[in-house]
Amino acid sequence: MRWGGKGLRGRRNRRVDRPRRAERKRRLLGMAKLAVVLFGLGLAGWHAVRFADAHDWFDVFRVREVRVVGVDVTHPTVLVAEAGLMGAEIHWWSPLGAYVERVQRDPMVASARFERRFPNGLVLEVVEREPVALLSIDRLTPVDSAGVVLPVTPYRSGWSVPVLSVTWPSEQVASSGRVRPGPVREALSWLGEVTRRFPELAAEVSAIELDRSGTMVLHLVHARGEVVLDGETPIEKLALVDDVLLDLQRKGIGYRLLDLRFEDQIVVRRG
Repeated sequence: MRWGGKGLRGRRNRRVDRPRRAERKRRLLGMAKLAVVLFGLGLAGWHAVRFADAHDWFDVFRVREVRVVGVDVTHPTVLVAEAGLMGAEIHWWSPLGAYVERVQRDPMVASARFERRFPNGLVLEVVEREPVALLSIDRLTPVDSAGVVLPVTPYRSGWSVPVLSVTWPSEQVASSGRVRPGPVREALSWLGEVTRRFPELAAEVSAIELDRSGTMVLHLVHARGEVVLDGETPIEKLALVDDVLLDLQRKGIGYRLLDLRFEDQIVVRRG
């Protein structure tokens, strides 16, 4: 009886599993049909694309115009050539990542992106690097806030940036298109932040002397004295310099140095 009972339970289990097996078969059959349909559509699409291409049906979508916007120093034609677009046969839908990467290798380009113009145009949007100082080494060398040496003339009109003098030998300051010493890079980053947050004050700085300890001496355009600070000086403290200078001028007090290196005060050294 026990053996027969097991057989009875086994038959009941098989009866219970039949609907599940039927459902699995229907799913597998549906997936197989879908795969066949997709394969057929893909094959038909491939032949259609080849047929259309052979008859130049896609010629209307071939890129014929590339506009470059956002450039002031770099020549647009140079960027198009560097991207590899000269003579390239690409269409409106073609991947553009490789072309963007080539443009961004230009030392004057901070960032770049393409915008598509239907049906056959591209717009290359570029953000150029801008100098924050003229680094005084063998010659005046424009550099940006990231320490990238910009391959342009330092005497370009419209650039009003300070001359940065350092105590490192020239051959140690810049190599392979970049500034190397850490304190110099930090000073350039600091200059970039000052230019962004306090543009009027940045325009007043005519020259900067930087030593190996990171101490900076600023020479201002419309003031005879010097402003001294270091890497620990908060940038916000520079906003007080103009008020201090105006107060000294009203009181008829001459100075030779404003020292910003103290935590809670600005020390005025008369002279």
